[in-house]
This record gives sequence, structure tokens and C-alpha cells, in this order.
Amino acid sequence: MTDADPSKRARARRPVPVEVRAAALVALAGPALFLIVALVRWRVEGGAGLFGVPTAFAVAEFAVAGGLLAGLRPARATGMVVFVLAALVHLMILLGSTPWWARLVAAVLAAAHIYATVLLGAGPTRDYLGGAR
Repeated sequence: MTDADPSKRARARRPVPVEVRAAALVALAGPALFLIVALVRWRVEGGAGLFGVPTAFAVAEFAVAGGLLAGLRPARATGMVVFVLAALVHLMILLGSTPWWARLVAAVLAAAHIYATVLLGAGPTRDYLGGAR
């Protein structure tokens, strides 16, 4: 069996660039840390309403990470949108009246999501995912 489109075979064998792997790492580790913070806050403060936003971002960012690592072209634009929204949510948490340690984690996560957005705009990422120049 031979594949009719040789570009698909060549694309499948290319190694994933470091920029894509780093953005995928942010997409995997960021929501996991966000869920851990929500779990700790739930244990300390109570109230199950703390899990809605972290769970929604976990689903979205895990899908983006899978798309990035699989080399799906729409994952780049989707990742940029999700990362910007996640950074904005973390900045809102940073400005809120949460415990100091939750604000510290939110600041780190906001910076990581902004960095991942920049990585998705980098040349190797565009080349790997087939984006326009």
C-alpha cells in the first residue's frame, strides 16, 4: 500500500519543533495546575463553583495540545485564541481578591500562556503546521 500524497508522508516523519512542544507543554501543564489550585481552594474555602472555569479550560487546552502534537493546522489558531483567553482569565484572578498564593500561580500561568501564544506565532511553528506567512 502506497500513500497517494507524498507530502503527507514527509510531514508525518518530520520531528515536532521545540516551539510546538513547549506550547503543548503549557497547554497540558497549565490547566492541570489551574485545577490543582481550584482543588486546594475548594478544600480551604469550600464551594464547588471553583471548578467550572478550570475544567472548561482543561478540556479546551488538552484538545489544543493534542492538535499541536498531531500537527493539525487549525490547532495553531485555536491555540492562540485559547491561550489569550486563558491569560486574560489568569490576569483577572491576579487582580481579584484571592489568596496571595493563588494570585502568584495565576501570574505564572498568565505569563506562560502569553509565552505560548508567542511560540505559536514563531516561524518553525508556522512551517510545521502549514500556516500562512
